[in-house]
Amino acid sequence: MNEKPEENNALDLSALDFGPSWARDKSEQPRKKHADQRGDKGAKPRGKRDQARPQRGQGRKPFSGDAKRGERRRGPRPQPAIAPEGVAAEIMPIEEGVDNLAKEIVASGRTHSVFELARMILVARERYKVVFRREDSTNVFYQSKHDGAVFLTQEECVSHFAKSDWKEEIYSSEQVEVEGANGKYSAVSKCGFSGFVFGPSSHHEFGKQVAAHHAAHFAAMDLEKYKSRIESDSAEEVVQAWVDSTKKLTRYTYKKDPTQVVDGELAMLEHFKTNALEEVFRFTHRADVDSQIPGKSLAPGLLTLLKDTIADQKRYPSKLAPFLCRQLSGRNLAVFKWMGKLHCGPSRPHQIADDVTLSDRLTKIKEWVSLNEGAGIDKLWEAVLPAEVTDEDKHLWYHDLHWMLDQGYLVLMHNGVLYTSSASKRKAPAESKPKGESEAS
Repeated sequence: MNEKPEENNALDLSALDFGPSWARDKSEQPRKKHADQRGDKGAKPRGKRDQARPQRGQGRKPFSGDAKRGERRRGPRPQPAIAPEGVAAEIMPIEEGVDNLAKEIVASGRTHSVFELARMILVARERYKVVFRREDSTNVFYQSKHDGAVFLTQEECVSHFAKSDWKEEIYSSEQVEVEGANGKYSAVSKCGFSGFVFGPSSHHEFGKQVAAHHAAHFAAMDLEKYKSRIESDSAEEVVQAWVDSTKKLTRYTYKKDPTQVVDGELAMLEHFKTNALEEVFRFTHRADVDSQIPGKSLAPGLLTLLKDTIADQKRYPSKLAPFLCRQLSGRNLAVFKWMGKLHCGPSRPHQIADDVTLSDRLTKIKEWVSLNEGAGIDKLWEAVLPAEVTDEDKHLWYHDLHWMLDQGYLVLMHNGVLYTSSASKRKAPAESKPKGESEAS
């Protein structure tokens, strides 16, 4: 009972004041601790924490991951090339694909929407080809005889030739020793995209090297914009590597005429443009290309036109459908209007003549379809086939149905729905459809 408070293990509550706040002595009230007086070491003083943070892009250090490009900012993304005027692109199904399609329609006896067939062709790029046409006779396409690449200008042809793996068929090359560059150089310029070293900007070949590299590898980019991406490199090993490279020269020999020899890639490309362009490229107003052609094998404008044409035809194949109709008609298939839309099948719908007498199986099939138009073919077999039918009898029933489809007395749609021929003039059920599809013919 006489223990001192500091020696007692019980909690000391003497410092707590349970009276009203207005009755407390202000001098005795504990002061609030600030952040710098708290026990947690990680807290910062309020004065520093309340300082305004710099806005994005203000007062911050630039990216320093690479000292040589720390200050460089990423430029705007390149815009796609504009489709050239006076050029049309057409999509045409390949002949082998149409042959297989016609055989399938004849074998199955089913009728298909021409527009759906066109969309089915557009699903896979190996099912069609693309034809570029010049609408005016003043300009031509340049199409490679080696890989089918198509371009609009000779400069694009030269650029494609410089990057091709078949240029050795036109020129043979060898390395020769030359005197090389003299003097001391503190820095060299190089391409900001490929890293190709042009040499010092004061060198007499600098302008030609830049123009040649641009024409050979970046012809689609504006020359002035390309020049703005040229970098300077003062690394001693880079400068020395360029000096060593000037002591070796590539000499090209024109295989068609070995007496024509030029030194350097720039001179070789100039010689190709003047003397061998017509040997490699043919000039034409119509260029047929595979739809799977690499993008680098087309002029940028033609690539844009190709993408736009494919996208438009996938939405509404108004140009592909008429061409597909002509191809299917040429293979003895019937193209006709069914419920207001173009369809293709083994035969046009025909009414059964009055003097035609049908067998019992044919009569049962016709009567059931007449009473159940729009029903599936599975329902037909459930209704008309005998309970204990043999495989041989099934074959006869199937053969009779196929004969009625070939004659046009019945129509079997691609989804397995059966109609009589008289349903061809009815309106199609309400469904979502591309605008103008019912008027196309």
